[in-house]
Order: sequence, then structure tokens, then C-alpha cells
Amino acid sequence: MLKAIQNFFRHRGSADTAKQRLGVVLMHDRLDISPQLMEAIKNDIIDVLSRYMEIDRGSIKVDFEKGKDYTALVSNVQVKRVYRNVPAT
Repeated sequence: MLKAIQNFFRHRGSADTAKQRLGVVLMHDRLDISPQLMEAIKNDIIDVLSRYMEIDRGSIKVDFEKGKDYTALVSNVQVKRVYRNVPAT
């Protein structure tokens, strides 16, 4: 238990950050996703979310995350407010 808490609060150095960034670059290469396709995915996510909520368009970050036996598309978006009276389509 103590080890888990220590790992949670562990300061990550620049080597860990560089290693994580390199992993992301390698993942992009393996998935063969061009920067243009990533931008198109990001714009599509913005378009869909904007139908249902007001978002900070400059805050969106889209990336891939590698799990043990999967790759996930992860996006972070700042939501300013949710439109309550939008009909579901």
C-alpha cells in the first residue's frame, strides 16, 4: 500500500516524460495515422460535442494511450456548459 502511494506522488523527471512522449510517437507510427488524420478526428470530435455542449475549442487534446493489450483514443475537452434542451438524434 505504501509503495502504491509513493508511486502516485512520485515526481516524474524529464527522462520519464521523454520516454512517454517517445511512446506516443511510436504508437502514432505503428497506427499509421498522419497528422492530417489526427486533426480531422479532432475536428469531428469538436463538431459532435458542440451540438450538445459549449466547449473550449482551444483546450481539446486528442491522443492515443497504450494499455496492456489495447490502444485507446483519449480526448480531453473543457466543457463550459451542457445544452439541456437538445433533442437526441
